[in-house]
Amino acid sequence: MTVHFAQTLEKLEQVVDRLRQSGMPDVVYQWTEGISTGELTALEERLRMPLPASLSELIQRCGSLNLLWCLPPHCIVADGPECSYKNSNDLEQEQSILDDITGEFGWNHEYIGYFTSYGEDTDSVADEQRYLIFNYNGAGDPILLDMATSTTEPAVFCYHHELDQFTLLAENLPAYIDTMLTLHGLWLWDWFKVVADEHGIQLNSPPLQLWLRWLNMFCTMKLEDAQSLETLIHYTTMHGVDHPAVLQAFQAYDPKDIFLAWEQHWQNIQHSQVPFSTWAVLVGETAGMGAADWVRSLWEPETAQAWTSLAQNNTLHAKGAFVSTRAYLSARCLPEQEGLVCVCNHLLQDSAEDKLEGYTANGQLQHFRSPQIINWMRDKVNHPVDGWAILFAHSRPTAEQLIEWLSDSELHQKIATEALDIMIHRDLLPALEADAWANISDLLLASLQLVMLKKDKRRIEAVLKQLSDADSHVQ
Repeated sequence: MTVHFAQTLEKLEQVVDRLRQSGMPDVVYQWTEGISTGELTALEERLRMPLPASLSELIQRCGSLNLLWCLPPHCIVADGPECSYKNSNDLEQEQSILDDITGEFGWNHEYIGYFTSYGEDTDSVADEQRYLIFNYNGAGDPILLDMATSTTEPAVFCYHHELDQFTLLAENLPAYIDTMLTLHGLWLWDWFKVVADEHGIQLNSPPLQLWLRWLNMFCTMKLEDAQSLETLIHYTTMHGVDHPAVLQAFQAYDPKDIFLAWEQHWQNIQHSQVPFSTWAVLVGETAGMGAADWVRSLWEPETAQAWTSLAQNNTLHAKGAFVSTRAYLSARCLPEQEGLVCVCNHLLQDSAEDKLEGYTANGQLQHFRSPQIINWMRDKVNHPVDGWAILFAHSRPTAEQLIEWLSDSELHQKIATEALDIMIHRDLLPALEADAWANISDLLLASLQLVMLKKDKRRIEAVLKQLSDADSHVQ
C-alpha cells in the first residue's frame, strides 16, 4: 500500500478544529473506518480492474469522509481595507470579492463506479471504464478520476452536468487531496471560470490567494481584538451579525459614527459586487437609527434605479430584492411610524391595479414586528391566506386583536387561526391573561362547529390542543 495519505486524517482533524474554534457555523465532519482487504477485492472484481494505488490506499485508510461547512450569514469574503497586494509585475491589484462558495470535501467507497457523460461514445470497454467516480458534490456532480490520463495516478476532474463539461481539478489524487486540505475544503461552483487551468486548481491564482488571506484572518482575529470601530467592522464583515456579542460590541459607539464607518468601508472594497441585502443587514443591525438619513434617501425616486442598475443580470429580480431590502432597512433604521408609512404607501401604490398579495405584504412588513400592521391589513386581506397569516404571526398581535379577528368573517378567522398555529410552532405566542386565552379557545371552538373543510377542522383542533398544553404562556 502506498503512503500518500498517512497524515491526511490528522490534518483534516486540525482543519475541522480550526474552523470550529474560529466560529465557522454548521461544520459537519464525518468519517468511517477503512474498508477491509476482502471489501477491496470485491470492489475491484465488480469493476473488473484494480483501483489506482492512491485511491486504494485512501479508502483502506478511511472508507468514506464528508466535510461540510458554510460561511456565516451576510459575511463578505474580501480583503480588509489595510490589505493591498501586488501581482508578479509589481502592479497593485484591484481588490476582489469571492462569492458563491461553500465547504464540501470528501470521498466514499460506496460511490466508486464508472461514469459515462452525456453524448459520449462508449462503444469500447476503454470508453466505458474511462471515468471512475469517487464522490459527488452538493449539486450531484461527480468527482472522478480520468483513467485515460494515467493508469497509475489518473487526473481528478469534476463533471458539471448542466454544462456537460469536465473541469480538471488536479493532476492526480494526492495533489487533489493536498489542495483541498490547503483550502480547508473550499468548493467553488465555477472552478473552470475562476481558478482552474490546464493543470487544475491553481493555489496561486488571485481568488484563491484572497481566500487564503481571508481564511487566515477569519481564523486568527478574535472579537476582543477589535479595539477600534474600523477593526470591529472588519471583524463583522467576516463573522456576520448573528452573534449577540458582536451587536453588543457596537454599543460602545455612536450609531451615526457606525454608519459613517460602514460608508467608508464600502469605498475600500468593490461594493458593487456585494449584494445590497448583505450591506443592508450589516448596517441595519449595527447602525440602526444612525443610518436614518441614508435610508430616507433610498425612498427618493431615482435611487432604486441606481441600485438595481448594479445588477448585471435579471434587473426585475434586482428591483424586487431592492424593494424588500429597503423595507427591511426602514424597519430597522427609521422611527416605526415613519417607516410604516413609507412601506405601506408603496405597497398600495404598487398594487393599485391588482390585489395586494399576502406574501408581498409579508415580505416588506414582517420586520416591523408591529401590531399596527394587523390593524392596517384588516380590510386588505384576501385568499390565499398563507402570507397574511405569517405577517399576522410576526406582528405581535394583542389579545384584543386575536379576539377581534376570531370574531370576524370566516376569512379573518382562518388567518388568525393559521397565525396561532405558526406562533405556537415558532415560539411566538404572546403572554396573555388566563381569561384572554379562555376567550380565544371559546372562539376557536365556535369556529370549529362552522367550518366545512376537513383540513380547516384539523388545524383548529391542533391549535386548541397545543394551546391547552401551552401552560407556560398563560399568566
